Amino acid sequence: MIAPSIEKLLTVMDQKGYRVYNTPTIDWNLNIVGIRNKSLVPDKFDDTLVVFHNFLNHWHVSYYPITTDPSIYYLKKPLHPKGTAILLEGQYKGVYEIDKHNNKYYALCQRLGDVSVYRDNDKNGTLELNPATIQTGKFGINIHKGPKNGNWGIDNNPAYSAGCQVFADSRHFKEFMDKCYNGQKAFGNKFTYTLLNQKDLE
Repeated sequence: MIAPSIEKLLTVMDQKGYRVYNTPTIDWNLNIVGIRNKSLVPDKFDDTLVVFHNFLNHWHVSYYPITTDPSIYYLKKPLHPKGTAILLEGQYKGVYEIDKHNNKYYALCQRLGDVSVYRDNDKNGTLELNPATIQTGKFGINIHKGPKNGNWGIDNNPAYSAGCQVFADSRHFKEFMDKCYNGQKAFGNKFTYTLLNQKDLE
């Protein structure tokens, strides 16, 4: 997991011209930032989700192990005719809301706007980020839970992500959703997701 300091995160966000939500007098104005590992390895929860918010001039920061990559299962068996989605790094303002993921449980779902994805269609189980394949639209790139124990072993379904951002541990996901519910009460059901690369923070 990658755990940069809040100072480093704020600097990189500013350098990229990304919005940082900062209301010290009103709590739960959440910044939700994914950090993709510079080594592209599928089926490893080696990426990070950082959630931070400022209240009373103090930044509250939480780090969670996730994957920002689709699983090998879907890389080999794409659901989309043009290939499996891999979310493009960038900031997606106000495109997420709390809604049901696959009509099963509440997660942070891409319902309110577009995101951009690479399409990997060679079906070889590795990650290919080809700019010529980029598509923009509503593809259901949600932020949802993973296994109970953070380990995709024989007890877990290998078809866990067709491009979503997936938590390594469902207990962390519950904690994350509690933060989102607080954010919803304070600022409404609209969230921004920003995806960085580990290289941005070096």
